Amino acid sequence: MRALLTAAVMAAILSIIPLNTLASDKADSSAFRFRGYTGGMLLHSGYIQSGRFQLHSGSGTEPVTMQIKGGATGIGGHVKFAFGTSTDMIRIGSEGHSSNVSYRPSPSYSHTGWGGLLVDYIHRSKGRVHPFIGCLAGGGGVKNHIIAEGSTDDFVTEPQAAMHRYTFMAIAPFAGMEVSLTPKLSLVVKADWLLNVTCRQSDFSSGLRLYVGILFNRLQHCVFP
Repeated sequence: MRALLTAAVMAAILSIIPLNTLASDKADSSAFRFRGYTGGMLLHSGYIQSGRFQLHSGSGTEPVTMQIKGGATGIGGHVKFAFGTSTDMIRIGSEGHSSNVSYRPSPSYSHTGWGGLLVDYIHRSKGRVHPFIGCLAGGGGVKNHIIAEGSTDDFVTEPQAAMHRYTFMAIAPFAGMEVSLTPKLSLVVKADWLLNVTCRQSDFSSGLRLYVGILFNRLQHCVFP
Protein backbone atom coordinates (compact mmCIF):
# COMPACT_ATOMS: atom_id res chain seq x y z
CA MET A 1 0.00 0.00 0.00
CA ARG A 2 2.91 2.36 0.70
CA ALA A 3 4.28 1.76 -2.81
CA LEU A 4 0.83 2.50 -4.29
CA LEU A 5 0.53 5.81 -2.45
CA THR A 6 4.09 6.81 -3.39
CA ALA A 7 3.47 6.13 -7.07
CA ALA A 8 0.18 8.04 -7.01
CA VAL A 9 1.67 11.10 -5.29
CA MET A 10 4.69 11.17 -7.60
CA ALA A 11 2.46 10.93 -10.68
CA ALA A 12 0.28 13.80 -9.48
CA ILE A 13 3.25 16.05 -8.69
CA LEU A 14 5.13 15.31 -11.89
CA SER A 15 2.05 15.90 -14.03
CA ILE A 16 2.09 19.62 -13.11
CA ILE A 17 5.85 20.26 -13.32
CA PRO A 18 6.91 21.96 -16.57
CA LEU A 19 9.21 19.71 -18.56
CA ASN A 20 11.65 22.53 -19.28
CA THR A 21 12.74 22.35 -15.64
CA LEU A 22 14.03 18.83 -16.25
CA ALA A 23 15.42 18.77 -19.78
CA SER A 24 16.76 21.07 -22.49
CA ASP A 25 14.75 21.74 -25.67
CA LYS A 26 17.90 22.02 -27.78
CA ALA A 27 18.81 18.34 -27.99
CA ASP A 28 18.34 16.55 -31.29
CA SER A 29 15.30 14.25 -31.49
CA SER A 30 17.42 11.36 -32.80
CA ALA A 31 19.91 11.44 -29.92
CA PHE A 32 19.75 9.06 -26.97
CA ARG A 33 18.93 11.23 -23.96
CA PHE A 34 16.40 11.93 -21.24
CA ARG A 35 12.98 12.39 -22.84
CA GLY A 36 10.73 13.26 -19.93
CA TYR A 37 8.28 11.33 -17.81
CA THR A 38 4.79 9.87 -17.68
CA GLY A 39 2.54 8.88 -14.81
CA GLY A 40 -1.01 8.10 -13.82
CA MET A 41 -3.50 5.76 -12.17
CA LEU A 42 -4.82 2.40 -13.37
CA LEU A 43 -7.78 0.17 -12.50
CA HIS A 44 -7.49 -3.58 -12.93
CA SER A 45 -9.51 -6.76 -12.98
CA GLY A 46 -8.77 -10.40 -13.69
CA TYR A 47 -9.43 -14.01 -12.77
CA ILE A 48 -6.97 -15.40 -10.21
CA GLN A 49 -6.72 -18.56 -8.15
CA SER A 50 -4.50 -20.21 -5.53
CA GLY A 51 -3.63 -23.77 -4.65
CA ARG A 52 -5.72 -25.71 -2.16
CA PHE A 53 -5.10 -25.08 1.54
CA GLN A 54 -6.63 -26.34 4.78
CA LEU A 55 -8.15 -24.46 7.69
CA HIS A 56 -7.44 -26.31 10.95
CA SER A 57 -9.53 -25.96 14.09
CA GLY A 58 -8.14 -26.15 17.62
CA SER A 59 -11.13 -28.27 18.67
CA GLY A 60 -9.82 -31.29 16.80
CA THR A 61 -12.49 -31.34 14.08
CA GLU A 62 -11.66 -32.28 10.51
CA PRO A 63 -9.76 -29.55 8.60
CA VAL A 64 -11.67 -27.64 5.93
CA THR A 65 -10.12 -27.59 2.43
CA MET A 66 -10.40 -24.23 0.67
CA GLN A 67 -9.15 -22.49 -2.46
CA ILE A 68 -9.05 -18.86 -3.54
CA LYS A 69 -10.50 -18.31 -7.00
CA GLY A 70 -12.54 -15.53 -8.48
CA GLY A 71 -12.48 -12.10 -10.03
CA ALA A 72 -9.91 -9.72 -8.55
CA THR A 73 -10.32 -5.94 -8.72
CA GLY A 74 -8.10 -3.11 -7.59
CA ILE A 75 -6.29 0.14 -8.25
CA GLY A 76 -2.71 1.24 -8.70
CA GLY A 77 -0.40 3.77 -10.24
CA HIS A 78 3.03 4.32 -11.70
CA VAL A 79 5.54 6.94 -12.78
CA LYS A 80 8.16 6.34 -15.50
CA PHE A 81 11.19 8.34 -16.66
CA ALA A 82 12.04 7.89 -20.34
CA PHE A 83 15.48 7.69 -21.97
CA GLY A 84 16.19 7.13 -25.65
CA THR A 85 15.34 8.56 -29.05
CA SER A 86 12.04 10.14 -30.03
CA THR A 87 10.69 6.76 -31.18
CA ASP A 88 12.46 4.11 -29.06
CA MET A 89 12.68 4.54 -25.29
CA ILE A 90 13.75 2.68 -22.19
CA ARG A 91 11.67 3.76 -19.21
CA ILE A 92 12.59 3.36 -15.56
CA GLY A 93 10.23 4.06 -12.70
CA SER A 94 8.11 2.75 -9.85
CA GLU A 95 4.69 1.13 -9.64
CA GLY A 96 2.31 -0.07 -6.95
CA HIS A 97 -1.03 -1.88 -6.88
CA SER A 98 -3.68 -3.08 -4.42
CA SER A 99 -5.92 -6.04 -5.35
CA ASN A 100 -8.82 -7.83 -3.64
CA VAL A 101 -10.70 -11.05 -4.35
CA SER A 102 -13.67 -12.62 -2.53
CA TYR A 103 -14.08 -16.39 -2.54
CA ARG A 104 -16.21 -19.19 -1.13
CA PRO A 105 -17.26 -19.76 1.51
CA SER A 106 -18.39 -16.15 1.62
CA PRO A 107 -17.43 -13.72 3.18
CA SER A 108 -13.79 -14.91 2.91
CA TYR A 109 -11.51 -12.57 0.97
CA SER A 110 -7.84 -12.05 0.20
CA HIS A 111 -5.94 -8.78 -0.24
CA THR A 112 -2.63 -8.50 -2.12
CA GLY A 113 -0.54 -5.34 -2.29
CA TRP A 114 2.71 -5.05 -4.21
CA GLY A 115 5.06 -2.52 -5.73
CA GLY A 116 8.63 -1.89 -6.78
CA LEU A 117 10.90 -0.72 -9.57
CA LEU A 118 10.07 -1.29 -13.21
CA VAL A 119 11.89 -1.18 -16.53
CA ASP A 120 10.17 -1.27 -19.90
CA TYR A 121 10.72 -0.56 -23.59
CA ILE A 122 8.23 1.41 -25.69
CA HIS A 123 8.16 2.08 -29.41
CA ARG A 124 6.46 5.38 -30.26
CA SER A 125 5.51 5.34 -33.95
CA LYS A 126 3.87 8.07 -36.02
CA GLY A 127 0.49 6.57 -35.19
CA ARG A 128 -1.42 6.86 -31.95
CA VAL A 129 -0.82 3.31 -30.68
CA HIS A 130 2.53 2.63 -28.95
CA PRO A 131 3.30 -0.94 -27.72
CA PHE A 132 5.50 -1.61 -24.69
CA ILE A 133 6.89 -4.56 -22.75
CA GLY A 134 8.68 -4.74 -19.41
CA CYS A 135 8.96 -6.17 -15.92
CA LEU A 136 8.46 -5.04 -12.31
CA ALA A 137 10.61 -6.28 -9.43
CA GLY A 138 9.86 -5.46 -5.81
CA GLY A 139 7.94 -6.72 -2.83
CA GLY A 140 4.43 -7.34 -1.62
CA GLY A 141 2.20 -8.64 1.10
CA VAL A 142 -0.90 -10.85 1.40
CA LYS A 143 -3.70 -10.76 3.98
CA ASN A 144 -5.98 -13.75 3.60
CA HIS A 145 -9.15 -13.45 5.71
CA ILE A 146 -10.60 -16.96 5.99
CA ILE A 147 -14.13 -17.46 7.32
CA ALA A 148 -15.34 -21.03 6.86
CA GLU A 149 -18.50 -20.46 8.91
CA GLY A 150 -20.27 -17.38 10.19
CA SER A 151 -20.70 -13.76 9.19
CA THR A 152 -18.88 -10.43 9.28
CA ASP A 153 -22.09 -8.52 10.05
CA ASP A 154 -21.93 -9.00 13.82
CA PHE A 155 -19.57 -9.00 16.79
CA VAL A 156 -19.81 -12.75 17.42
CA THR A 157 -16.62 -14.82 17.49
CA GLU A 158 -16.64 -17.32 14.64
CA PRO A 159 -15.64 -20.94 15.35
CA GLN A 160 -13.79 -21.42 12.04
CA ALA A 161 -12.06 -18.21 11.07
CA ALA A 162 -8.41 -17.27 10.61
CA MET A 163 -6.10 -14.69 9.06
CA HIS A 164 -2.96 -15.65 7.16
CA ARG A 165 -0.44 -12.85 6.55
CA TYR A 166 2.95 -12.95 4.82
CA THR A 167 5.30 -10.93 2.62
CA PHE A 168 7.01 -11.96 -0.58
CA MET A 169 9.37 -10.81 -3.33
CA ALA A 170 7.35 -9.87 -6.39
CA ILE A 171 8.16 -10.24 -10.07
CA ALA A 172 5.53 -9.11 -12.58
CA PRO A 173 6.21 -9.26 -16.34
CA PHE A 174 3.83 -7.08 -18.35
CA ALA A 175 2.97 -5.93 -21.87
CA GLY A 176 0.53 -3.42 -23.23
CA MET A 177 -0.03 -0.32 -25.33
CA GLU A 178 -0.48 3.40 -24.88
CA VAL A 179 -2.94 5.26 -27.10
CA SER A 180 -2.18 8.96 -27.56
CA LEU A 181 -5.27 11.10 -26.99
CA THR A 182 -3.41 14.42 -26.97
CA PRO A 183 0.32 15.26 -26.78
CA LYS A 184 0.00 15.24 -22.98
CA LEU A 185 -2.69 12.64 -22.35
CA SER A 186 -2.75 8.89 -23.10
CA LEU A 187 -4.97 5.88 -22.53
CA VAL A 188 -3.02 2.84 -21.31
CA VAL A 189 -4.07 -0.80 -21.54
CA LYS A 190 -1.83 -3.58 -20.24
CA ALA A 191 -1.76 -7.11 -18.83
CA ASP A 192 0.56 -8.68 -16.25
CA TRP A 193 1.10 -11.82 -14.20
CA LEU A 194 2.20 -11.44 -10.57
CA LEU A 195 4.73 -14.01 -9.33
CA ASN A 196 5.77 -14.87 -5.77
CA VAL A 197 9.43 -15.86 -6.09
CA THR A 198 10.57 -16.20 -2.47
CA CYS A 199 7.79 -17.15 -0.04
CA ARG A 200 5.85 -20.02 -1.57
CA GLN A 201 2.42 -20.28 0.00
CA SER A 202 -0.49 -22.52 -0.97
CA ASP A 203 -2.95 -19.62 -0.65
CA PHE A 204 -1.00 -17.24 -2.92
CA SER A 205 -3.32 -16.39 -5.81
CA SER A 206 -2.04 -15.56 -9.28
CA GLY A 207 -3.47 -15.08 -12.74
CA LEU A 208 -3.78 -12.64 -15.61
CA ARG A 209 -4.76 -9.12 -14.59
CA LEU A 210 -5.92 -6.54 -17.15
CA TYR A 211 -5.33 -2.83 -16.50
CA VAL A 212 -6.76 0.37 -17.97
CA GLY A 213 -5.91 3.92 -17.00
CA ILE A 214 -5.12 7.49 -18.00
CA LEU A 215 -1.54 8.79 -18.15
CA PHE A 216 -0.22 12.34 -18.08
CA ASN A 217 2.78 12.77 -20.38
CA ARG A 218 5.62 15.27 -20.27
CA LEU A 219 7.71 14.11 -23.20
CA GLN A 220 9.96 16.10 -25.54
CA HIS A 221 10.62 15.63 -29.27
CA CYS A 222 8.24 12.69 -29.52
CA VAL A 223 6.17 11.95 -32.59
CA PHE A 224 2.46 12.80 -32.32
CA PRO A 225 0.07 12.48 -35.27
